[in-house]
Amino acid sequence: MNGPLRVLFVNSIQMWGGAEVWLMDVMHGLAARGHTVTLACRPGTILEKNARAEGLDVVPVAMRSDFDPVVVANMVRLMRARDIDVISTNMDKELRFSGLAARLAGRIAVVPSREVDYPLKNKLRYRFTYNHLADHILANSAATKRSLLMNAPWLSPDRIEVIYKGIDPAPYLDGPQDGMALRAELGIADDAPVVGFVGQIIERKGIPDLVWSIPRVVEQLPGVRFLFVGKGMLVEFLLEKTRELGVERNVVHAGFRRDIPAVMKAIDLLVLPSVVEGFGYVLVEAMAAAKPVVATDVSSIPEIVQHDETGILVDVHNADQLAAAVLSVLRAPDRGRAMGERGRSVMLEKFTLQRMIDRIEAAFLATRARKRGGIDSH
Repeated sequence: MNGPLRVLFVNSIQMWGGAEVWLMDVMHGLAARGHTVTLACRPGTILEKNARAEGLDVVPVAMRSDFDPVVVANMVRLMRARDIDVISTNMDKELRFSGLAARLAGRIAVVPSREVDYPLKNKLRYRFTYNHLADHILANSAATKRSLLMNAPWLSPDRIEVIYKGIDPAPYLDGPQDGMALRAELGIADDAPVVGFVGQIIERKGIPDLVWSIPRVVEQLPGVRFLFVGKGMLVEFLLEKTRELGVERNVVHAGFRRDIPAVMKAIDLLVLPSVVEGFGYVLVEAMAAAKPVVATDVSSIPEIVQHDETGILVDVHNADQLAAAVLSVLRAPDRGRAMGERGRSVMLEKFTLQRMIDRIEAAFLATRARKRGGIDSH
């Protein structure tokens, strides 16, 4: 029962975000420990492309309605062909068709990973999905666990395990010249204070609030630069609104980039004004680079950022508070450096890739053992 795992990860998302970064890290981490990993995803997605480029076993699957018999049958065949003993899903949709397929295939442990800070609906469909298809549930934060249980009195808290996400800190720990090189590439002066945003340029990430805060910061620090790294539906809003506000020269939009360690070394402060958040990967990345953060006091963020210790937490939809927090850090460089150093210490203690893989591996092994031993994991 303690032999290598054969894990099938199922992901139906068609864009690239934190959940997909987590997925690739976990697959590589488990494979490095001798486990066999396979990814089922929609054909033609950026996830399929990236996973194939990194040499992972990828099976494209058309993922239609939740209980589509053709999809379920295809998943049963895949599970049997790969002799899968654990499946891990991301969205409720995937849990439904994959969980049903696992039940039909027999003795396969089903471990969904809950990534979003939204409550379950108190409906029959959700009761069936989480009580009869899922054997164990991973949550990326205590906030996500609380949300899961908010409208679900029928779901036992004991079945939900909180496992924080983690990263490999090594690329962030040294090499400040990488940050200087990136500044030069983007036309940002070495001595300019730089506020960074890294993520999807979308409403949920608080982009409008951040845009409204920029003139308030520029008024006090005319040389400041706001570096936006990412893509999303609000890119045009970002560029047009900053032109209207007369601060376009203070804004640099670098688009999607893979050199995130260099980005974190190039900035003086990371800002994440999310309205709701799954797990703030970028916060951990900034902390690894010893950079202070300003973020909203929502979802999992207070579990990552210690207010007035490793960063500053502000209210949601409050551009004035956001600007004031940014200014308070940039105007006191020594304070910002101290916050950054404390943030790095917290990151190395709680949010490393090694720690995350250890706990996920243990959760998968324990759930498989219960399943094979005939122990009711509900």
